[in-house]
Amino acid sequence: MKKKYTVMIFDESRLGEVKTRKFSGSVVAGVLAFSAVFAAVSCVGFYKLSEISKEKEVLLTYKSENEKLKNQIAGYENQMVVINDKLASVVELEEKVRGLASLGGKISSEKKQLAMGGKELDPVTDITKANEQKDKDYFKDLSNTLSSLGTDLEKRAMSLSELADILEKQKLVLSSTPSIWPASGWISSRFGYRISPFTGRRVFHEGLDIASKYGAPIRAAAKGTVIFSGRKNGYGKVVIIDHGFGYMTKYAHNSNNLVQAGQKVSKGDRIALVGNTGRSTGPHVHYEVLVNGVPVNPTRFIVGAR
Repeated sequence: MKKKYTVMIFDESRLGEVKTRKFSGSVVAGVLAFSAVFAAVSCVGFYKLSEISKEKEVLLTYKSENEKLKNQIAGYENQMVVINDKLASVVELEEKVRGLASLGGKISSEKKQLAMGGKELDPVTDITKANEQKDKDYFKDLSNTLSSLGTDLEKRAMSLSELADILEKQKLVLSSTPSIWPASGWISSRFGYRISPFTGRRVFHEGLDIASKYGAPIRAAAKGTVIFSGRKNGYGKVVIIDHGFGYMTKYAHNSNNLVQAGQKVSKGDRIALVGNTGRSTGPHVHYEVLVNGVPVNPTRFIVGAR
């Protein structure tokens, strides 16, 4: 005989009332089996949901890390832009220095790259490697490399800038230094003591007499400003030029002055014509060089043959 099971049901709204239901053993067994299956399926479902949640969390973590990497790379790209600007400035300064030092024209593109070595890091092509290996030293090395390169460029730019300033000043000094012959011809009387052709006594000659053809051009020995153009007692027609840095030059006995006081002249400009004015025994130019107001031997400054 099949077993039967009785289920008692209590109704809370109607206390004291109890209902009973009788079920066969097969029905109870079916319900229990269904409950067991339902519980098993629920456990598997919860497990799957847990796994999905973990995967979602991992994906969010990767997404966060990728965002950080993108931000880091963006920062490094900005650094590279700054470094490229500094490099362009350094190259420009180097070309200027080479020009001032007469080392040639522009630097070829092959020589513009600075001498560098060591570990090479590419934040774009190596991003996968960095992501896979989680190499924290990768970005640390990259940051140190960029920082070091930027510092080296700043130091080099500062050094080149200082050198350019020095060379600029030297170039200005050289262009203001009386270094060429003021006229063609031959030396008829040197700087220093001589016997005066007018008195026969031993006197000090403060310049250099260069005999030349009457009307031959007289040229400025350096760049400067004309501070006097006219006549002086004993010198006849005279041109005096202030070259700066304590240098002054005087050109006397001219037949004609071609410049006026206040006029700017460059080295080699025609400023007068050879003459025989003032106390002179023949066509020549009396050429003086004064340093801080003191006459010095002009041949100490002249470069090249007459």
